[in-house]
Amino acid sequence: MDYGLHDQHASYILSQSNRDEEDDTNLEASWVMLSRAGEIEPLPHESILHKTRGRIALSITAPNQPAGVPPLNIKSESGTAYITNQRLIYLPSKPTDQFKSFSTKILGCQDTRMCSSWIGPWYWEASVRPVPDGNIPPEFPRVNLRLTFKDGGSSEFESKFVELKARLHHAAQIAEESGQSNWAQTVHDEQLPEYSGPQGGGNPGQASEVARRADEAAREQQAHQQTPDEPPPNYDEAQAQAVSMRFDERMREEAERQ
Repeated sequence: MDYGLHDQHASYILSQSNRDEEDDTNLEASWVMLSRAGEIEPLPHESILHKTRGRIALSITAPNQPAGVPPLNIKSESGTAYITNQRLIYLPSKPTDQFKSFSTKILGCQDTRMCSSWIGPWYWEASVRPVPDGNIPPEFPRVNLRLTFKDGGSSEFESKFVELKARLHHAAQIAEESGQSNWAQTVHDEQLPEYSGPQGGGNPGQASEVARRADEAAREQQAHQQTPDEPPPNYDEAQAQAVSMRFDERMREEAERQ
């Protein structure tokens, strides 16, 4: 596995961190929590399942351009993509003040497909619902994500992503049937149920259907989250952030209906 690009990212973050000793991460300009050494700070119960090799280019554009909103066009020519049991993460090899990282929920990726051209490398596309407070304006309810595999590795990436999304969908179905809440935030990778697919073997169309149903199940679970009996530590700060995230989410839903 090629760790060179990740080392470049870590070295850059380490050099930049010396300019600001007060903050370990830049929450205003980054989609992913990073340590001072440039390592990914995992979410609770999160583990990295796959890391791409070689150079991966990223492109984020908007399928529709809302009036009065600056065009969305984010690009990175080289970086590393990660698949965790919760998220898809991308770290550019040379972060900038405008773009340090990107992440989205696995179940937030829809209409995924691997494509090729006659002369260019393979690339993976997805329609992504941005996460609240993720530095993508709420006027964009969905964005188009493309990862280009300049040095190969596309088949391994697609295989892992499809397998994980099928397992997450299966877990969502089980949680829905048993009335569980917040399953995606508490389940470990080894606790995800195995999913063998339909009898007689699967195909890309069936995998896409599994992914679509996974998104619907995840939204159902999110809509029925339980409220804790007592406030957690730093409740006021967390509540303010939650209000901001709900506002962004509401604006995305309104933009999607237009």
